[in-house]
Amino acid sequence: WCMKRVLALVFDRDDPPGYLGEIMRERSIDCTEIYAEEEAIPDPARFAAVLAMGGPQHVGHHDLHPYLDEATMAIRRAVEDEVPVLGLCLGGQLLAYAMGAEVRKHTNTPIGFYQVQLTGEGRQDPLFTGLPGYQQVFHWHEDTFDIPRGAVQLATNPATQNQAFRCGRHAYGTQYHIELTPEMLNSWILGAPFHQEIVKWIGEDGATRVVEEGQRLYPLYREHTRIMFENFLRIAGLIS
Repeated sequence: WCMKRVLALVFDRDDPPGYLGEIMRERSIDCTEIYAEEEAIPDPARFAAVLAMGGPQHVGHHDLHPYLDEATMAIRRAVEDEVPVLGLCLGGQLLAYAMGAEVRKHTNTPIGFYQVQLTGEGRQDPLFTGLPGYQQVFHWHEDTFDIPRGAVQLATNPATQNQAFRCGRHAYGTQYHIELTPEMLNSWILGAPFHQEIVKWIGEDGATRVVEEGQRLYPLYREHTRIMFENFLRIAGLIS
């Protein structure tokens, strides 16, 4: 049945649905991955939910990445049609931008494992049911978004004020990544060309620290990801 499907908008081959894909396969949920730079985006109304993944692109750089226009329109259409949306990092920025909020260069570039604190509204929101008032997440972003008018801030932390928001009934944007498998984490921190990029921001010591943090914190990260993402699948009516 066609509604048992999730549309995943992928903006970088190194940032696929990853661990979220594993959870969907385990739950027999079909996920259609569209590589936005090369493929036309189907009508989101044909799907039970939309996932918008991360990537190094900057929102608003439509001259460099014209396909971001189409992605922005698809996300806006999903919100208007009340298709549940989960935007991660770039995907969250695209959701904020689609709903009229500003996305701009951040004052810092957080990279590594961080906790985000749930706001009062976040603690009440079905997306975060079962989390202990915070979520263990992974950060790597140079930009940050404002909360769209009429949307609700759901999570924050000292590194970046706006970490998660809900727009309308069930369109969610986060500034953080929840999709990393151990392999993705390794390639992001140690693989070329990412490693050089990370060293540029946080130095060789910083990169080593993130690897060590990963060994210690990944199990909790994975547990919190599963809780949150299964909540999202429930919100989308894909699991009970």
